[in-house]
Amino acid sequence: MALKIKSRVLLTQCGEPIENGEFIIEGGEIVAMSPVEREVEETLDLSDYLLMPGFVNAHSHLGLTALEKKLSPAKTFARWIGDLIPLNAALSDDERMKGIRMGADEMKASGVTGIADYVTDPALLDSIVGLGFRSVLFLETIGFQEERAEVIAEEVEAILKTHASNCNLGIAPHAPYSVSAKLWQRLDQLGKKYGCLLSTHLAETDEEVQFIEKGVGPLVDLLKDRQAFDLSWQVPGTTPARYLKSLDVLNDTVAVHCNFIDDDMDAVQAAVFCPKSTNWFGRTHILPVRKMLDAGIRVALGTDSMASNDSLNFLEEIRMADKLLPDVSRKEILTMATRFGGGILRLPCGKMKSGQKADIIGFRVNSQVEDWHNIPFDPQRKKVDFYMADGKF
Repeated sequence: MALKIKSRVLLTQCGEPIENGEFIIEGGEIVAMSPVEREVEETLDLSDYLLMPGFVNAHSHLGLTALEKKLSPAKTFARWIGDLIPLNAALSDDERMKGIRMGADEMKASGVTGIADYVTDPALLDSIVGLGFRSVLFLETIGFQEERAEVIAEEVEAILKTHASNCNLGIAPHAPYSVSAKLWQRLDQLGKKYGCLLSTHLAETDEEVQFIEKGVGPLVDLLKDRQAFDLSWQVPGTTPARYLKSLDVLNDTVAVHCNFIDDDMDAVQAAVFCPKSTNWFGRTHILPVRKMLDAGIRVALGTDSMASNDSLNFLEEIRMADKLLPDVSRKEILTMATRFGGGILRLPCGKMKSGQKADIIGFRVNSQVEDWHNIPFDPQRKKVDFYMADGKF
């Protein structure tokens, strides 16, 4: 059955705002945009709402939500990782699933309809799919010792074969300091074989830069303490981005964080900025969003996890982006939060046009405003007033 929806204004992410706009959805898909003349069986009058595509959370770790308030920024990033590992391992299955559901509820309430989630335990895949997001679930993979590369790659391939029919899967080599060159290349081969998108944490900290350029620093100690260091490893002697580019594994990879990538922007095709996580760590050297956008590199937004954030509220994320990126307009931030996220993740959402999925959020408005793009940034707004996923509300 076709449904016509009327609005006060549409922020389609395909052009300028459309006042008094309307559109038709059918079978969970947008089939016509304003103006529409087709007769339909039902009309939904949201003429006092601003409507726009649902937010796409382009980097999350829902499985870590139960770690809320259990971690604080440490003196070094490696120490923070060292603190996280035992706390995460100690979570019971019930605690983890309760956290996942709570995190999903908070995301939805704040307008998230699409996610890219890093998943370490394949047993969680079906549960996360069942949350109802349009999603890419990245199999987070770690393995720095080269001798284990083939075994780990075979394990990843087995998961791809088992779950490909019911999950939209991607592959996430964790980071340049936690995945061997051989494993990186095998995972890249698997991505091409199964048509999977890759994602990784890249150039996140100066400790990572020290590790890849000189083979020193706290990350070396972390790997050795975890008995995960490879004594035969040869220091790449370059930046993290150039190192991965030399392995030819960045072409279809979504790079997350990228705080120390200023001179290597051309190495990445797409990036994800996590505003509140960046602020939580107190980072001052951050992803060069303005430069990337000017260079034509798409940048999306993500929440990261509750191990490095105090909420998964996406309205708070766009407001933090607004605070941290004074040279990026609110219109651009909303594009990052919707169209760029959907495009980077190869999802049929993030913009309103014929052929896109009907993943729509809305904000009730009481009067004309000077710039409609300001509405979602109102600090009083804690949640959206309308939520539609796949044409259902």
